[in-house]
Amino acid sequence: MAKELTLEKDTGTSLSMRLMQALRRSSGLRYGFQLAAALLLGLALGSVLILWVGENPLEVYANLIEQAYFTPLGLMIAVQRATPLILAAAAAGLAFQGGAINMGLDGQFAVGLSVAGLAGVLMPEWMPALVRIPLIFLLCGLGGGAAALIPALFKRFSGVSEVITGMIANLLIPPLLSSIIFAFPALRAAQGAASRGLPVESTLAHFADLPLGGIGEGTKANVGILAAVMVVLILGYWMRRSKTGYEIRMTRFSFSLSEFAGIRANRMFFLTMILSGAIAGMAGATEVLGTWHKLSMGTLSSVGNRGIVLALVGGNSFFGGMLASLLYGGLEAGAMNAGWFTSVPRPLIDILVQMLFLFAAVPSMRRFFTGSGSGDAENLGGRFLTGRR
Repeated sequence: MAKELTLEKDTGTSLSMRLMQALRRSSGLRYGFQLAAALLLGLALGSVLILWVGENPLEVYANLIEQAYFTPLGLMIAVQRATPLILAAAAAGLAFQGGAINMGLDGQFAVGLSVAGLAGVLMPEWMPALVRIPLIFLLCGLGGGAAALIPALFKRFSGVSEVITGMIANLLIPPLLSSIIFAFPALRAAQGAASRGLPVESTLAHFADLPLGGIGEGTKANVGILAAVMVVLILGYWMRRSKTGYEIRMTRFSFSLSEFAGIRANRMFFLTMILSGAIAGMAGATEVLGTWHKLSMGTLSSVGNRGIVLALVGGNSFFGGMLASLLYGGLEAGAMNAGWFTSVPRPLIDILVQMLFLFAAVPSMRRFFTGSGSGDAENLGGRFLTGRR
């Protein structure tokens, strides 16, 4: 009798697991169809705009894709543009997976820019590059994490949504950084030196400067892409294989149920925000150390906001966000070059690219803000926008 009960229990558990796997596959297929439909709609609307200026949509799209992914120059520009976006998408995806909406990524990215520039100049000359560069990345991560702590503290102690405080922080952090730097002569001098150029020991090599047969010639594509991919792979493994990663993912569904299960949900929320901000700060480091080899606050080009969209396009997964970032970087490269081969104005090509990714993000936004198709019983996005857990 006991054996029969055990067998029945095991059979029931196995059947339950199979049903859950089938539901996940069904949800994934449904999301894939929704994504394809959204992209087709975006292409159709883009075709209307192209016809309006008297061009053939098929020729314009073919030229855009060719210049993006089938020329050496386009591929290297794609790598250059995608490097900070990969980390920004990972930062946004981590926040989403932990049940937070980190809208302060641009501010945290700005902190990473400033810390990378100042640290790159102030590091002692005797320190070798193999020690200096990882240390700068660590400092940028600490700076970005500290910036992300601000909306997390407001959320915890005043109940104000991290969405609101994150957007406000994006506006306040750049002028605040400038005020702090100009208040101290040493920092002011370091910023001046960093804006002129960093020491070679504090930079990541451009592919064009390496003996790679001319790969990357004419672009600022750099080995920072390797650091970005490494961070994403480590983060993805840690989130899936570690106890803390599991607890972070569980807090997304319900704070109260997580607490009931023995998970310290508030601690996980703080950890999620800090790690998300740290990755955004590292994205700033790749721009200063890798792309420009100098500090320029002019590189603040909504990297964080684009990272949020790319995380949504990638289905809130780290690999999906990385792939979406590479695709987006390629289309930006194609937009730069396609204008030379068609009579379509460059601003219109930029609109086409942005519109495609906006439509691609819609299915994931719908899943997040309504819970439909994701297996969640609650309206996750609405819950966080209203400040309720």
